[in-house]
Amino acid sequence: MSLKVTLLGTGVGIPQPGRSQAAILVESDQQLLLDCGAGTLLRLDQIGASIEAIDTVLLSHLHLDHVSDLLALANARYLADMPGLEVFGPEGTDDYISSARRLYPNLGEMDVAVRELYPMDSFGLKNFDIFAEEALHSLPSLAFRLEAEDQVVVYSGDTEPSPRVAALAKDADLLVHECSFPEPFDVTNHSTPKKLGSMIKDCGIKRVALTHLYPQTAGCEDQMAEQVIELSGVPAIVGWDLMTLSL
Repeated sequence: MSLKVTLLGTGVGIPQPGRSQAAILVESDQQLLLDCGAGTLLRLDQIGASIEAIDTVLLSHLHLDHVSDLLALANARYLADMPGLEVFGPEGTDDYISSARRLYPNLGEMDVAVRELYPMDSFGLKNFDIFAEEALHSLPSLAFRLEAEDQVVVYSGDTEPSPRVAALAKDADLLVHECSFPEPFDVTNHSTPKKLGSMIKDCGIKRVALTHLYPQTAGCEDQMAEQVIELSGVPAIVGWDLMTLSL
């Protein structure tokens, strides 16, 4: 069965038309949610995805634009008398959930299981083989490689261009990589098209989708994709919410 990747949220913490916050749904015969920023539950409903099937979430990091709907998802499953939620995330995830339980007493009744991950961890989950790697961001952050049915999807989370993320993405069928700002912005903790294109050159990646786009990218989308293509030779597209990519 071919993998299907739906970009549920391609934006950031600043509201903008057509872009909710970070979330990706990866589907084979099972579903796996990567990040859960604000707007995720609405986007899941818009594509007809039942929250009953969304019982596992991988978090790249704990910035609000990547976790804002996580508690809402746990609460929705609880209110619907569904089994608990399993959350995988970087160092600090357990403290985050524990703090939320103290703030919201009803969370104490919800079954939320947490497993913290570290760079170079690997494990099986549902029908995926998953590999975690360090991303370069302002707090502990992870990129993920998902393998299933001889197909490979890699998600960068938030990161500067990183040799470790590039190695993780080697020969991927699809790389979903943040590209927060257009040229000529000079930023840390995030990526821009030329730096991303240079990073993935010679990695054997078949396709890259750009996500985590700040409002400054509006009107620059085609140019950003072209710059990545020019420097990497990899077919590139700019992602939009609800865009589906089949492998």
